[in-house]
Amino acid sequence: MYSTVLQYLEKTALKYPDKTAFADIKESFTFYNLLLFSKKIGSFIAGIVKPNHPIVVYMDKRAYNILSFMGAAYAGCFYVPIDSQMPSERINLILDTLQPSMILYDDATAEKVNSISGSMLKYHYKTALEAEVNDDALAKIRLYSKNTDLLYVLFTSGSTGVPKGVTISHAAVIDFMDWICEKYHLDDTAALCNQAPFYFDASVPDIYIPLKTGATVFIPPKSYYTFPKKILQFIENNNINTLIWVPSALCNVVNCKAFEVCVPTSIKLVIFCGEVMPCKHLNIWRTYINNALYVNMYGPTEATYACMYYDIEREFADDEKLPLGKACENSEIFLLDDEDQLAQTGNIGEICISGQCLSQGYYNSPEKTSAAFMQNPVNTKWREIIYRTGDLAYKNETGEIIFAGRKDFQIKRLGHRIELGEIENAILSVSGVENACCVFHEKNSDIITVYTGKIDTNSLNDKIAEKLPQYMMPNKFVKLTSMPMNLNGKIDRVKIKKEYTEE
Repeated sequence: MYSTVLQYLEKTALKYPDKTAFADIKESFTFYNLLLFSKKIGSFIAGIVKPNHPIVVYMDKRAYNILSFMGAAYAGCFYVPIDSQMPSERINLILDTLQPSMILYDDATAEKVNSISGSMLKYHYKTALEAEVNDDALAKIRLYSKNTDLLYVLFTSGSTGVPKGVTISHAAVIDFMDWICEKYHLDDTAALCNQAPFYFDASVPDIYIPLKTGATVFIPPKSYYTFPKKILQFIENNNINTLIWVPSALCNVVNCKAFEVCVPTSIKLVIFCGEVMPCKHLNIWRTYINNALYVNMYGPTEATYACMYYDIEREFADDEKLPLGKACENSEIFLLDDEDQLAQTGNIGEICISGQCLSQGYYNSPEKTSAAFMQNPVNTKWREIIYRTGDLAYKNETGEIIFAGRKDFQIKRLGHRIELGEIENAILSVSGVENACCVFHEKNSDIITVYTGKIDTNSLNDKIAEKLPQYMMPNKFVKLTSMPMNLNGKIDRVKIKKEYTEE
C-alpha cells in the first residue's frame, strides 16, 4: 500500500519516462523530467525547511506548478496554491492563517511576492531547480512519512468570504485516485483538459490521475474558457478524451453556441462536480457529444473532490434534477434531520459524510473545525468523525439522493419553507435563460432573481408562473449582460446578495 502520492510518480516515471505528463501551450514535462525536477525542488526545500510545514506556491497557472507541488511533497511538506489573479486582500488573509515557511514564485508573481511583508523565505522556483538531488535527505524524509501527513491545503471562502484552509492528506488522495481510475478505466491513454485553477479542488483529479496512470494533462490558457470555441478547438487538436470540469464551464460552451463551430469527436468521458448541472445544458452536450459517458459527482473540498457519483445512463427532462447517486468507495453518505436522526425517504436532511475521503479539519482554525467535523450522532459506540456539509438533500422512492439546496439558501417566507435552489432550477429550465441566481432580501421578504439570457423579464415571469406556486414566485427579475463569477468559476452569490439585498 502506498503511503505517499510520490510512489505513484516514481512508478509511472519508470514505466513511461518519455511520455508527456503535463503540457501547456509554452512547455511540457515528461514523467522523467517531472520526477527529476520535483526531486530537485524537494531537495532545495528540505535543505531549508523541516517537514510538515506549508509551502506556498504563488504562480501563474502553468505546467511547471506541478513541479513545485511535488517538490513540497518530497520535502515532507504540504503545498498551498495561490494564483497570480487572486486579490491581495485574500492572499494576505491566507498568509496570516498559514504563516508559511517558504513561498515559491514565478516571473508573473515576482513583484507581488517581493511586496509581501513578513519573515517567510521567498524563492523563484527556478532557483530551486538549480539544486542537486539529495537522495539521502529525501530517503530519510520518506522513512518518517505517514499516509496521514498533509499533502495540500486549499482555501475556500464559504458564505462569509473568510478563507478556511481545508487540509487533505496523502491517504485521502490515494484512496480517491485508486477508485476513480479503476471505476472509469483511466490509464495511460487518457488525455485530460485542465479547467479548474490549482487552488480549487476540481483540479485535484487533473493533477493526480497522470501520476497514477501515465495519462497526459493539457493546460490551456485561462482565456480559452472565456471564448469556448477556442477550448473546443483545443480539445479537438490535442485529441483530448476526458473532461473533469465544473458545470459553469460546460454551460458556458452551450451559452456561447460553441458547438456550432466545433464538435470534438475525441471526448469519451465528461465528469462534473462542484455545483448543480442544469439538465437543459447537459442535454445539449449529450446531443452533440452523444458517445461519451457523463458523470455527476458530488463532494465539497473537505471530501477530496468527490464522495458521491451518478453515471447518467437515462434521459432527463430539462426541468429535472440529476441525482447525486451513491457513495464512492470508502465513503459513507447519510442525511440527518433537524433532530440529528436519519431522515426518512422523501424528507429533507443535511448531507453528512464519513470515510477515508475526509479532511483532517481546517488549518490553524480549531473553532471552525469543531463546528463542521464532529462525532456521528447516530453512532454512540465508538469515535466516528463526520463532516456536516450544510447541503440539503432527500432520498426518493428508488433510493437515489437528490440535492435540495444549501441550508443557507433555505428561507422562510409567507409561512412556507422555500429552497432557493428549486426556484433556480425552474428558471434554468426555461428556454432563453443561460444562467440564474436567486437571493433573499430578509428585510423585505423579497426573492430577487438575477439572470442572463435572451428572454425578457416579463416573459420569464410568465413562464415561471406556470412552474412554481405563487408563494415561491420571485418578486423581482434582474437581467444581466454577464453573471458575476468568483475565482473558482462559480456564481458569486456573496457579491450578488450584497449588491441586491444590502441597503
